[in-house]
Amino acid sequence: MPRLSVIVPVYKVEKYIHKCVDSILNQTFTDFELILVDDGSPDNCGKICDEYAEKDSRVRVIHKENGGLSDARNFGIDAAKGEIIGFVDSDDIIDTNMYGDMIGYMDEHDLDVVCADTYVVRGERKKFNPRYDTDKIFIRDEAINEILNGTLDNSAVNKIYKRSIMGDVRYPKGRVYEDVATTYKYIFQARRVGYIYKPYYYYFKRGGSIVSSSFNSKSRYDCFKGYKERLAFAVDNDLGCVEDCRVLAVETALATLTAFYANKESEDSARYKDLVSFLRENGAKVKNKLKRKQRFLFWSLGHHGFLYKIYAKLSAASKKVR
Repeated sequence: MPRLSVIVPVYKVEKYIHKCVDSILNQTFTDFELILVDDGSPDNCGKICDEYAEKDSRVRVIHKENGGLSDARNFGIDAAKGEIIGFVDSDDIIDTNMYGDMIGYMDEHDLDVVCADTYVVRGERKKFNPRYDTDKIFIRDEAINEILNGTLDNSAVNKIYKRSIMGDVRYPKGRVYEDVATTYKYIFQARRVGYIYKPYYYYFKRGGSIVSSSFNSKSRYDCFKGYKERLAFAVDNDLGCVEDCRVLAVETALATLTAFYANKESEDSARYKDLVSFLRENGAKVKNKLKRKQRFLFWSLGHHGFLYKIYAKLSAASKKVR
């Protein structure tokens, strides 16, 4: 059995998939299987995946009907044979030493999860904003607070996980920002979590994606749902980061409401009512911790909603991330 299973969901990435797969197969650590999940891709991705499997025995291919990123990851988890799980998105690449160094760190310090850092790549430029200024080791209670308060990042792909902690937790099918809704649940099951101060993962930020759009109300609402669930989780488990979770959820709700107004979505919809109800229940509790613009938006929601709508319209017109 391989020690590590690397899961790569594949959909409409034939321009990028070769660089992604090659970066994985060229790892200095070699005791792994690579599971390519062809999520019903309509281009040549399925064929490309099969060609890799023919050339390298470490590659396994799953062909399935399109179900989205979460569904593809879940298929990969259920098929995985390794005791450690890693994820890579099919339009990104990883450093040659990523898995060797991370598994070495896991073994040395008896960890259940290891987190690395990330380069954000836009065109020819790459940016590294480290989460911490040195390597870190957290016990569970520290780690869960770090991820829920936004210090430790939510991303699935710059981490490795012991398969034993994943249990039956899976990514929510059909939702965007699925990492927000899931990664913290894996962290909560870990005894010890490590962070390596090095950007092993190269995340390519490209325009036009659902996640990169500030005014896609569906993706924004999915993000809000994730942060709302995290707040409920913190409250239910009596964690020390409840107020931080509430701030993040309120901030996300305000951004989501901006997208709703910009898209002129119905104020009779269940999603709109959910947002407004949440803000009215939670906004006042943390308003002093909000930024000035967010405090204004919260105030305008309760007093002069038309100002909020004007702001949303202007924001969408300017194409700026709010």
